[in-house]
Amino acid sequence: MRAISRDLRSPATWLLLAIPGWGCGSKRPLPVAAPAVPTAARVLPLNRVIVLETSGPPPSDTSVSFSAGSARTIVLRQGPPENIVFARLAFSAGAFPDSGQTVTVDVKPRPGVYGLDLAMSKPIRGAATVAFEYSRYFSAPERARQVYRSDAGFERALAVGHVLPENQVELLPTVRAELDRVSAPIATTGGYLVAAPTPQ
Repeated sequence: MRAISRDLRSPATWLLLAIPGWGCGSKRPLPVAAPAVPTAARVLPLNRVIVLETSGPPPSDTSVSFSAGSARTIVLRQGPPENIVFARLAFSAGAFPDSGQTVTVDVKPRPGVYGLDLAMSKPIRGAATVAFEYSRYFSAPERARQVYRSDAGFERALAVGHVLPENQVELLPTVRAELDRVSAPIATTGGYLVAAPTPQ
């Protein structure tokens, strides 16, 4: 028994005892492996999805102008002090094929959730994507915990949704190419958000 007591006084022993507690209190669920294929697209009423909330400082509205025919990535960051990435909008060189003309993209983050409203001066003709990153400020609503039983279960069901008229949302083909990040193709203006469907 005395040998055990002496071991517990060792700094190395306390370090080993402390390791399992690292990260306690974090809201983030355990990492979820990336799906091999995009999720299936489907349209649901807005009241049939649960939107992922954010507890972090909101990003600022952003307006970016650039020449059509060139690739461009727009990065939105949450407010100070951390200024971490909230979302990325990536436009391929073919997204706006009218080379040389100016394209203006306006982005307005939606308060309190992982979502944004997107407006563009020209229609998208080629590949473009939106990716939301939630490693720091992931916040599952209470309803999500009731439906999915855990934050990890809620995260596994997340997809990028495009808000449609008449209180509908289209859950787009979504991939998780990296941990804490979901992305989907975009083809038009409007509202985009991260949400999970509720069972029927």
